[in-house]
Amino acid sequence: MIFELLVPVVPLVCWLLAAPPGRVRLVIAAVLGAAAAAAYGSVLDVLPDGVRWTALVAAGGTAVAALLLGLLLVWPVHRGEHGERRGTGAALSVGCALLLGTATWFGGGLLASFGAPLRVPAAAEVAPLPDGLRITADRDTECGGGSTTYCIRELTVDGPPDTPDRLRAHLTATGWPLARDRDGWHACRRTGALLDVRTVCLDLPTTAGPAVTLTLSSDDRID
Repeated sequence: MIFELLVPVVPLVCWLLAAPPGRVRLVIAAVLGAAAAAAYGSVLDVLPDGVRWTALVAAGGTAVAALLLGLLLVWPVHRGEHGERRGTGAALSVGCALLLGTATWFGGGLLASFGAPLRVPAAAEVAPLPDGLRITADRDTECGGGSTTYCIRELTVDGPPDTPDRLRAHLTATGWPLARDRDGWHACRRTGALLDVRTVCLDLPTTAGPAVTLTLSSDDRID
């Protein structure tokens, strides 16, 4: 975890060592700071699941581009009182850009080919609920299974006597293509952006209510 927390600020530190004072130094430092913030948001699970890996790869690509552009703009490295330090910083920046660029390209390629790491679907897939409906139980399972890995979250929604009908109408209105099956209602949809795209399925049993337990699931089969 310490390594993951240190890596996002390495490009910024290298740049501050390499760049002479001036507007370019400040602008590139701001861009690298924003990229580091996006990376931290992904590493610390602050960002939504639907953009987590996309944001991390975008942050890496942005950091590489900013470093290389900044070095071109201040090249040749200003020498003088701190010339040796800036020369070392420039060398570190080039090395950092190469390593980060390689890691970003490789990681992005893996995500594009095989999808994001499997996670339990978030309760936000069905939220926010209409007034009067509330989630009274939220249970998620550890991802597991045999040849196919499944991740499941069970949500119990309670409310007035017409909760099943209101919940079904809410799910349909928010993009779930519910279809009737022998056990109730079933739907699957793709969620997430770019590298975070994943298919999440929902099962809603037929019940008289008012409490309804629905199931959200995803698996590691390639979509």
